[in-house]
Amino acid sequence: MNLSGLRRKTTAHYYEKLLKKVDGKNREMPRAILRVGVLADSRLFGSYDISRSLSQIFDMPNNRIDILIFENLKDDYVKQHFNTFTEKDFGMYGKIKVPNVTDFIEHRFDILINYCNEKSMYTNLVALKSRAKFKIGFADSDLQKIYDFMVAVDGNKIDIFNEELCKYLKILKLIE
Repeated sequence: MNLSGLRRKTTAHYYEKLLKKVDGKNREMPRAILRVGVLADSRLFGSYDISRSLSQIFDMPNNRIDILIFENLKDDYVKQHFNTFTEKDFGMYGKIKVPNVTDFIEHRFDILINYCNEKSMYTNLVALKSRAKFKIGFADSDLQKIYDFMVAVDGNKIDIFNEELCKYLKILKLIE
């Protein structure tokens, strides 16, 4: 087994261990949405302007939306212009080796939205460790402990996800 395979295996073990410890009921509902954290996949980011869409949904300037992109493509544009991380930024047992991911996790966002595939262990680990008040992701029964709210959408249809998200955030009176 090579080093990256060992790292992936130990990270998966650490992730499963953390997931078992989480009760999913210790977070509070935000009173207002002032800061939004976003986890996105670099494949998605190339074809969809997430910050503009969220800026319209939450009626807030782009500078209050922090985006962290999981880069699984070698795209220099994304790396130069956005906050990115890769699986290589994790050490053995899921230890985070880069400050931009640690800072993202430590920031107390009102809402964290994970647009990544629900099977992405590294982005789910970041979401799990995040100190965000309210976490949102794609629906998956295995991830109910991580997310406070999940949206069921077939495939990775971000427009439909955002429409549903907007509708439910209005019901919860978090946006107008």
